[in-house]
Amino acid sequence: MEDSPRQDDSQNKQGTWRQAVVSFVLSALLVLVFRWIVFEPYVIPSGSMMPTLLELDYIYVNKFAYGLRLPFSNQWLFERAGPGRCDVVVFRSQTEPGIFVIKRVIGLPGEKVDLYPDGRVRINGRPLVTSVKDEGDEFQTLSEDCGNGKAHDIHVEISRQAERPDTDDDGPEYSVVVPEGQYAMFGDNRHQSADSRVWGTLPRQDFLGEALGIWLSCEEGLASLQRVCNPST
Repeated sequence: MEDSPRQDDSQNKQGTWRQAVVSFVLSALLVLVFRWIVFEPYVIPSGSMMPTLLELDYIYVNKFAYGLRLPFSNQWLFERAGPGRCDVVVFRSQTEPGIFVIKRVIGLPGEKVDLYPDGRVRINGRPLVTSVKDEGDEFQTLSEDCGNGKAHDIHVEISRQAERPDTDDDGPEYSVVVPEGQYAMFGDNRHQSADSRVWGTLPRQDFLGEALGIWLSCEEGLASLQRVCNPST
């Protein structure tokens, strides 16, 4: 006895429904795996990385840069080489559980790091060379050379600039010998950043990944959700 056309239509619809569910689940799993292993979006919560990154810049983070860890934990499945000087890194907050923040790696394990009141840094007694790029009424923008082929801009308050920045008569504002397996982290907005000066050096296991680029930049957030971009601006 042949199936009626109505039965065929019902079976075809059921097959299509099952295929749609399987397709949706597989797509969701692929997105989750992609975010777990490769890239994850992140929104800049403050101005501590100005002028490199502005508040409400949306960036993508390479989570595979330093290795692969178990989901929802800081246990590494395997590790790659650690971050280099001046990498911009997203990591677990040292003061607020469950929160991620972003800073720049300045001091590597075993190095002596001195940060002076004018915002300049010395590594093992040698300064990271800076040059003035722009000067306003209250702030200066300096180019800071990392000595490894990388350079970036930093923001410093003019009132904190020493009259003779090449001298260290006042001594460092912050000084540390970085323990093994840890890193000294500073914001590019050198006088407006809560960083290693506040919570100390950062353990490697707290890294989420390396910031690679900006995919969206907003002027303001929604009134009810400050970290969500206001599409009208």
